[in-house]
Amino acid sequence: MNAKNTLHRVVATALGASAIAVGALAMSSPAGAQTFEQSCKDNPGAYATGAESGVYSTVRRGMDRDQICKLYGRSGNHLGTSIVTDYGFYKAPSVPKVSQPPVLSPR
Repeated sequence: MNAKNTLHRVVATALGASAIAVGALAMSSPAGAQTFEQSCKDNPGAYATGAESGVYSTVRRGMDRDQICKLYGRSGNHLGTSIVTDYGFYKAPSVPKVSQPPVLSPR
C-alpha cells in the first residue's frame, strides 16, 4: 500500500469512530445528568468556595422561571446566590384549534 491509501484509511476510520461517538451521545439517556436543583443540593461547592449547603427555590417572572440556589457556609453564613433563568418556561403550548361540528336540534 502506498502512503495515500494509508492516510485515506486512517482518516476514514477516524471519521467513522467520531460519527459513532456522536451518535452514541445523541442517543444516550440524559438520566445521568444532574439538574440545577440536584446540583444545588448535592454539590453546593461547585457554585461557591466553602459552601456546605444549598437551598433551591424558583420564582416566576412572567413567562420565565428563575431557578435560585442560595449557598451557605458551615457556620450558616450566606456565601452567595446562583440563578439560572428558563426563558419561556411557562409559555402555553400552541394547540391548534379544532372547530366543532354544528349541533342539530332534535326535531
